[in-house]
Amino acid sequence: MPRTDAGADRPRWWGSTAWRITFLHLVLTLFGTLALSGVAWWATTGFALRQLAQEVERDSAVLLQAVRLGGPASVALSIEARMAADRSGTQYFLLAAPDGRRLAGNLAAAPRAPGWERLQVSGAGVEAALLALGTALPGGGFIVVGRDLAPVRQLEGFLLSAAGWVGGTALLLGLGGGLLIGRGVTRRATAMAAALARVEAGEIGHRLPVRRGGDEFDQLARRINATLDRVQALMQALRQVTDDIAHDLRTPLSRLRQRLEAALRTAEGDAAWRGMAEGAIQDADQLLDVFAALLRIAQAESGARRAAFARFDLAVVAEAVAEVHAPAAEARGQAFEVKITPDVFILGDRDLVTQMVSNILDNAVKHGRSGGRIEIRLTAQPAGGAVLTVVDDGPGIPAEAHDAVLRRFHRLDAARATPGTGLGLALVKAVADLHGMVLTLEDAAPGLRVTLETPGVAA
Repeated sequence: MPRTDAGADRPRWWGSTAWRITFLHLVLTLFGTLALSGVAWWATTGFALRQLAQEVERDSAVLLQAVRLGGPASVALSIEARMAADRSGTQYFLLAAPDGRRLAGNLAAAPRAPGWERLQVSGAGVEAALLALGTALPGGGFIVVGRDLAPVRQLEGFLLSAAGWVGGTALLLGLGGGLLIGRGVTRRATAMAAALARVEAGEIGHRLPVRRGGDEFDQLARRINATLDRVQALMQALRQVTDDIAHDLRTPLSRLRQRLEAALRTAEGDAAWRGMAEGAIQDADQLLDVFAALLRIAQAESGARRAAFARFDLAVVAEAVAEVHAPAAEARGQAFEVKITPDVFILGDRDLVTQMVSNILDNAVKHGRSGGRIEIRLTAQPAGGAVLTVVDDGPGIPAEAHDAVLRRFHRLDAARATPGTGLGLALVKAVADLHGMVLTLEDAAPGLRVTLETPGVAA
């Protein structure tokens, strides 16, 4: 599997599940806190207002009783006594004559109509809002009893202050709870993604973690593991069939080739027969090469060779492969340029990597321009790993066919006149995926540039 950036498929933080859960939890917590605060506000301030109203009604009833028993004079005395006893300065009274004149009390004027009313009192350095009840007296006159709403305003201020502290605490708790829940979800999802990445990388036997008891994630993991078990079984069955076919056909082909060689040695005088036998041997060799390539691709794609990975010098392999292909390039008049940085170590299967590099160079020599130029370059990367590049100046491969030529048996129309099986680049891709390399085909204008980026390895 080609290497990918660890964060390439990771959503941005505001689009992640953890952020969405945190935001939702925070919003729900704040809405719940606001709702509870609103109910507490309504219940508390309403109770305080009802208490003030009951006090006003009680005092009004007392004054009306005084009117019935002793007349306006008795009411005036009662008002003066209550004002003298009021140490809090929150009680307000008014006894008005039928013509509106104030007879007693600390209110300057009476409301226009009987009933409940909010009054604003100002003067002598005092600003107060009152809850007042006006009552008309029999025979004329008016009584007003009021209470200062300052205690209710103080209670509202206290509730606002408390709401600020409660809201801040709810914000922190909502944020912390959301982060905790989101982190748990993200951790489970990350573990599942990491396990699937290992399966994608070739560890087909690896499975997703499942906790005892289990929640929705564990149920999903069990279902994915069951699917992977089924896929692995199908792959093993298909691989076994492919291997059996390849082995069963390779044996009779090898025997056929041996018999043709034996017949060729005994038919030295018949030139036509010798030509036919030599052609048959070449066809048998080509078939054997196809089966050998298919078996190598199957081994690479199965990941079975990963257990034999070892640290080796890619520079030595590249130099050896270049030396092998140099005579073929020279025979076609191609300039062969080698630029290899020494001591470039990677972790992998040396034989498969050698075959991969050989296939790339063989493709460049066969399909490059006669009398042209071929370059193989290997450079180490500062962050680890290396980049292997092979460039030719031949006709190249159209950009729309870059993916197609990496499939088995796919050959371009222009390449069908040259010997080949259509498995060379398919093997290159299979080996690159096995080693976690990034394989790139690019237009060299003219020609083809094949680039392999290898992962780093510890010294």
